[in-house]
Amino acid sequence: MDNIKYVYSNGCSYTEGCGLDNPEKERYSKFLADKFGAEDINQSEGGCSNQRISRTTFDWISENKDKLKDTLFVIQLSYPVRNEIWSVYKDNNGEISEEDRHWWGAQFGHDGYSAWDHNERDTSVDKDEINFNYVPPNKVCSEISWRYALGLQSYFKSNNIKYIFFEGDINEHGYLDRNTKTAKLVNFDCFYPEPLLPSAGKRVTPCNHPNAEVQIEWADKLYKFVKKVY
Repeated sequence: MDNIKYVYSNGCSYTEGCGLDNPEKERYSKFLADKFGAEDINQSEGGCSNQRISRTTFDWISENKDKLKDTLFVIQLSYPVRNEIWSVYKDNNGEISEEDRHWWGAQFGHDGYSAWDHNERDTSVDKDEINFNYVPPNKVCSEISWRYALGLQSYFKSNNIKYIFFEGDINEHGYLDRNTKTAKLVNFDCFYPEPLLPSAGKRVTPCNHPNAEVQIEWADKLYKFVKKVY
C-alpha cells in the first residue's frame, strides 16, 4: 500500500460532503487520503446517479493513465433510481457552443420536467408517447446500476488497480438490490458492507448528511478495510 499517491473518490452528496462547514477539508475522502499521505481527488456531486459516477470516473481514468498504478479508487454508489439525461443550453443568439453541451443529473427517474420544459430539449419523438417521469421498479433500476458498477470493477481488476465500493444509503425509497442477474456477476469482496448514512445514526447535519465526526470515523473504517483487502 506504500505506492498510493492518489485517492480518487466519486459518489453523490454523501461523498461530496453536503452540510459540512468546509467540505474539502472535512469530508472522509480528505481524511482517508491523509492516512495514505496521498492527494485527495474528489469528483462527487450531490444528487448524481451511478451513471454519472461511472462516466466521470472513466473520464478521469482516460485522462490520467499515468496515475492509475498509484491510485486507490473509492466509489460510493448512489440511489439506483437516479440517472442522467443529455441536455443543451442555447445562448442569446440561439447558438449551442461545445461548452453548453453537458449531462444533466436527474434526481429521480428521467426528471421529465427538466428534459422538456426547463432545458427545452428538442426531440423527434412525440412527447405524448413517452412518459419521462416514469421510474421503473427498484429491481430494474438496480440491474442498470449494477452494470455501471460491474464495468468499473472489471476495468479495475483487469488492470490491477486498487479499489473499494460502498453504498451511500439504503432506505425504502431505493437501494441496490443484489438479487439481480448482473449483481450475481459482481465480486463483493471489495465492497465495504456498511452504508455511510445509516452508520451516522443521529450524527447528521441539518440536511441529513453525515456530520464531521462521522467523516473522520468513516475514513478510519475504510482505511482499515483497504488494509484488510489489500
